[in-house]
Amino acid sequence: MSVKRSRRPSERGEHALALEELHRVCDPVGLGFRSTAEIRPLDGALGQDDAMDALAFGVSVPSAGYNLFVLGRPGSGRRTFVRQALTARAAAEPTPPDWCYVFNFRDARRPRAVRLPSGRALAFQRDVRDLIADLRRAIPQALEAEDVASRRAAIVEEREEVAAKALDQLQRELELDPYAALVRSGDALVVVPARGGEPVERETYVRFPEELREEIDRHVRDARSRAFAVQRRIHELQREARDRVAELNREIARGVGDHRIAALKERYAGSEGVARYLDELGDDAVEHTDEFIRASDDTGDVAKLIFGGTQEEFLRRYQVNPLVTHAPGSGAPVIEESNPNLVNLLGRMEGQMRFGVMVTDFTRIAPGAVHRANGGYLVLDAGEVLTRPLAWPALKRTLRTRELRPADPGAELGVLAMESLEPEPIPAALKVVLIGDPFLYYLLQALDTEFPELFKAKVDFAPHMDRTPEAEQGYARFIAAQCARESLLPFEAEAAARVIEEGSRVAGDQRRLTTRFREIVDLVREAAYVATAEERATVGAADVERALEARHRRNTRPHRELLELIDRGILRFEPRGEAAGQLYGIGLIAVNENMFGRPIRVMASAYLGTLGVINIEREARLSGPIHSKGFLVMSGYLGRRFARGQPLILSASLSFDQLYEEVEGDSASAAELYALLSAISGVPLQQGMAVTGAVNQEGVILPVGGVTQKVEGFFAACERVGLTGEQGVVLPRANVENLVLCKDVRNAVAADRFHIHAIDRIEDGWPILAGLSAGEPSADGSFPERTVYGAVMDQLSVWAEQWERLGEAGATGAQRATLRKPGTEGSS
Repeated sequence: MSVKRSRRPSERGEHALALEELHRVCDPVGLGFRSTAEIRPLDGALGQDDAMDALAFGVSVPSAGYNLFVLGRPGSGRRTFVRQALTARAAAEPTPPDWCYVFNFRDARRPRAVRLPSGRALAFQRDVRDLIADLRRAIPQALEAEDVASRRAAIVEEREEVAAKALDQLQRELELDPYAALVRSGDALVVVPARGGEPVERETYVRFPEELREEIDRHVRDARSRAFAVQRRIHELQREARDRVAELNREIARGVGDHRIAALKERYAGSEGVARYLDELGDDAVEHTDEFIRASDDTGDVAKLIFGGTQEEFLRRYQVNPLVTHAPGSGAPVIEESNPNLVNLLGRMEGQMRFGVMVTDFTRIAPGAVHRANGGYLVLDAGEVLTRPLAWPALKRTLRTRELRPADPGAELGVLAMESLEPEPIPAALKVVLIGDPFLYYLLQALDTEFPELFKAKVDFAPHMDRTPEAEQGYARFIAAQCARESLLPFEAEAAARVIEEGSRVAGDQRRLTTRFREIVDLVREAAYVATAEERATVGAADVERALEARHRRNTRPHRELLELIDRGILRFEPRGEAAGQLYGIGLIAVNENMFGRPIRVMASAYLGTLGVINIEREARLSGPIHSKGFLVMSGYLGRRFARGQPLILSASLSFDQLYEEVEGDSASAAELYALLSAISGVPLQQGMAVTGAVNQEGVILPVGGVTQKVEGFFAACERVGLTGEQGVVLPRANVENLVLCKDVRNAVAADRFHIHAIDRIEDGWPILAGLSAGEPSADGSFPERTVYGAVMDQLSVWAEQWERLGEAGATGAQRATLRKPGTEGSS
């Protein structure tokens, strides 16, 4: 049907946006400085007051379970700000104690943990090493002293004299016995048969008469009994001599060691574990005095070397393993572990191979990040911890038990790979700070029952902050801090203002500034590089613009290739003239973190039938659930508007031209509805005007994402084929504050070569797209003539009448089959 239009669609009207609505300018004068060198650099977190309050709360609560999870998007400064805050707080906190592992003289498999004041562990290790070296020198010297040697000789001589007397007595008694003789063979005493006091050979003995042999045997047995008693007495005397000598040695060794150990205990007074250990060390050294008087070089004994029995191997028990040390007055530790696997996190027991078996001892216990952070803070990346085998369960066990134990991967996996030790656990007194994405936080909340009990403090970094004058000042101070930190050129006020404007662009909101400072920091660096290359003393606004242009060039190769396809005619794009049943929507393509818009032609066909509206993308299984929902909502709008007084006799189809990937999202719902109503009414639409926006069943235009990128993408496509002054974008009114458009688009709008309109309802767009009003329904549901909805209602009424006539005429099954397809989506 032909309907007369009221005006040109490109003419500015009540829905056209003014230039100042497209971009929020930052006034350099309002910043109050000429260069960032004049202002105080920012020394804290910007725009994260709530997060920093939560951080302070979490680290202040001493109760168990108040570990922290810092969630925020990458680049938000969460790690930097957390590190700065923890470092500042830790510097004012007491320095935690040192910890050592020492030998357990009562159970070698369970090394003992000894606590020392900060900065004393290495000194204690050195003192104990010097003590043992001193004992190894002093004990042999003391034992070799003349008076000690005399006492030792007296002990031996006294027992030897008693033994000699007993032996002489036995010898005299047997000299009087005619049938038994005493023969000495080394230390052994042997009684043999005799005749007349002289030993006889066996050949002679067997020739004696039986009565004589019996008499000899009786005397020999008696003599042997007396000889055995004497020999046993001699052995007792020898053992008594050895014991007395050993006791003397121990007495001398104790005398040598006691005053040395007492001096060392006095040096470490107040450390109960040290005093207990030194007492046990002294007792053990006394019990093993022989090890101190052995030759120091006994490596020539191959058997002892192989079986680990050398003197040095034995003396290893007196070593000290300083597990964790801290400089006095250094404050609490802040440890970041970038590779939190099980061993790096909890430490390990190193081993050495011996006869195919891995063996270890307490000197091979190495600390992990939890040991180094004990008494302070351990910062971990949540994703890294969760992807390391066994690390997450081990970390939770440490926090739950509040005990630090070195990891044993073999035991964790049920594989006994080395000789096992069970070191005494060290009390855990640390705060663990996990840093991760919001997705990980909520996933752990939902699936890990221990997580809420162990990580009670949630530190949520916001992705943006309100753009207030104070926030703009904070941005300038942030720039100043970055320049000072990296020795960059200072920024002029105009350059800082341009960076602030870019902060709004990254946030996608005129009223906000991004707190994803990674991009802002990179921009500051790149602009400073441009200014430095030009040998300027300060960074100006032109340098920031050049840095942005260079970045845009680096990041937009896919977009440029898409525009080349438009140039070559491979992607059809014809933003001129008018046509019914078709209109350009705008798709959003994301390449990593970069997004750009591309024009997508929405095509609709409408005809007589009762199939309803068919979504070709859905039929081809290229429609995502949100797009399908938006399509059904659009069908609901048709019913509410045009089927109150008559059935909706309609068959229609909608598709996206030259789109071959899955369609998701509802931002094309408004464009689809305009194209469909145009196809029904025959009212042509301006092809130079693109539409983006969702719609509900009442026709209200709803906001969508990425409007800045969509407008700029459509503008770039139009600019590529030539701006006519009839092109532009219609978008939701609710998205106006999300517009942070580039200078090229703003210049084109200022020159009236491109137009941007914002609407609240679907009806508001018709004067812009078709030069006609939508029309308001009357009480009977009809619409005025020379309106779009009047034309829509007229056509639907015609189809309803034709359908009714077909029914009355008794249409054949074949005719009805062409008008109704069972099982297809639609509304009727």
